[in-house]
Amino acid sequence: WKVLAENVLIKRWKGKMLEACKRGETKVVQLLLERCNSEESGLNIKDMLGWTALMFACYNGHKDVVQLLLDHSERIELNARSNSGSTAFMLACFHGHKDVIQLLLDHSDSNIELNAKDEYESTASMWACCNGHKDVVQLLLDHSDSNIELNAKDEDGTTALMWACHEGHKDVVQLLLD
Repeated sequence: WKVLAENVLIKRWKGKMLEACKRGETKVVQLLLERCNSEESGLNIKDMLGWTALMFACYNGHKDVVQLLLDHSERIELNARSNSGSTAFMLACFHGHKDVIQLLLDHSDSNIELNAKDEYESTASMWACCNGHKDVVQLLLDHSDSNIELNAKDEDGTTALMWACHEGHKDVVQLLLD
């Protein structure tokens, strides 16, 4: 029965990796990664906004799905950009998904671009500070290999510290000043 059920799932989800990652369908993602090639699964397809399966999983905080994708990272572009220049790492930081960010930082061969900039010249750390995600900011500061550019400026010349001040996130400001 298991084989039959898996075959039915694969048939239904073939080419729909984006949807599976968006919904957090861990078992479906696992089946697609194990039993289909990248083209069959739809692993590297982008939607009309340029979002990838990894971006959806990071945006929605689906830790287990992100882990599965990272386990097959040789088949995906970890630093892919959306039409607005966002990366999966940026999306996770924007929404404060600490567990997902930890997975991305710990993935030894990931080479995540930690200081990548989107269309507004904003970085992942700026988004975390702007949105008051103190635990994420601490995680970024603590990551020994991160080399986060804390003084990077967006298109208006605003830094992560300035964003935290502007938004009234005193705990993030204190963390950055320490």
